[in-house]
Amino acid sequence: MELPSTPRVVLYALAVAVGLGLVVAASTTGAAFGAYNLEWDGTSDLRELTDQRTESQVLLDTAPYERSDANGSIAVVLSPTEPYGPNDTRRVREFVDAGGTLVVADDFGPHSNALLDDLGASARFNGTQLRDERHYYRAPSLPVATNVSETRYTEGVDQLTLNKATAIDAGNATVVATTSPFAYLDRNGTGNLSAGDELGTYPVVTAESIGEGRVIAVGDPSLFINAMLSQPDNAAFASAIFDAHDRALLDYSHAGEQPPLAVASLIFSSSTALQLGVGALGIGAVWGQALLSGGLVGAVRRSLSSVLPPEWRRRLPAWLRGTKSDDGPVDEEAILTALRKRYPEWDESRLRHVMADVLSERTRGGADE
Repeated sequence: MELPSTPRVVLYALAVAVGLGLVVAASTTGAAFGAYNLEWDGTSDLRELTDQRTESQVLLDTAPYERSDANGSIAVVLSPTEPYGPNDTRRVREFVDAGGTLVVADDFGPHSNALLDDLGASARFNGTQLRDERHYYRAPSLPVATNVSETRYTEGVDQLTLNKATAIDAGNATVVATTSPFAYLDRNGTGNLSAGDELGTYPVVTAESIGEGRVIAVGDPSLFINAMLSQPDNAAFASAIFDAHDRALLDYSHAGEQPPLAVASLIFSSSTALQLGVGALGIGAVWGQALLSGGLVGAVRRSLSSVLPPEWRRRLPAWLRGTKSDDGPVDEEAILTALRKRYPEWDESRLRHVMADVLSERTRGGADE
């Protein structure tokens, strides 16, 4: 067998590399907190963890809130980049009122406090960066929350490792986790403890009942990103949250653009009408191919009838003559001779390929009869 030349091999390799690159580009995103972002600031690891712990779904719009059984479900919203409109807010509020749990994680974003307010929650994100000069991971801007209450959402969690987090003004909510007593809000943005900065324990996780459900506020969405999920005890916290529920909705409906292939896959999986339409197209393609094949056989049959002498036509099988009964074995040489006469421009390979199609049609016709 002749091996392809070096330039052709290089061309093939380049085509494969480009194709793979296009697939990766269309199925991933670089957006911070993105469910399909595989980099340090994405949440692809959280998505995989959720799939392992419970029945999960990635949301690109809020309609699934209405279709999901709220009781036993949890939804997660990470630092939305767009405001929730009235209709979206209504769906989320009805989900919580009916018994669903909603986790809202943010630090300095402008839209989460408005969502909490519309839901009737009293907790608010302070919006000022937390620092801790005593208990931290790598730097004071990555404080460790050392005080964690025992709840169904914190089983196996002794601390949380934060990344440029903010405090939560708890209001009437129950405080679930706080910083150490050495934390402070860097109000003047100096990056150091300054006059007027107050040392103390600051809430970073709260929970409160709304209707039949609950709203959990987390003062750091970065707690869930790929680079931080492996730090103590962030993965345990995420696991405990999902383990306490039967279903999880990862709400990226207001988190910016998502990769095209992921969007297409989610739309297809959530649309019965689209699935039926694609199935119908597939069936139509099969039927079209069958009709096309039948048309070719019909054309061959007509050609043979026009060019073969009567004594040769009688030597053809009944199915090829267009009659309903077969009267003997196939004379392949007669068919080839007739085809050469009718299509002199065809080479031998093509002639034999058409004859094979004709014989295949005979087999199918015989089986049908």
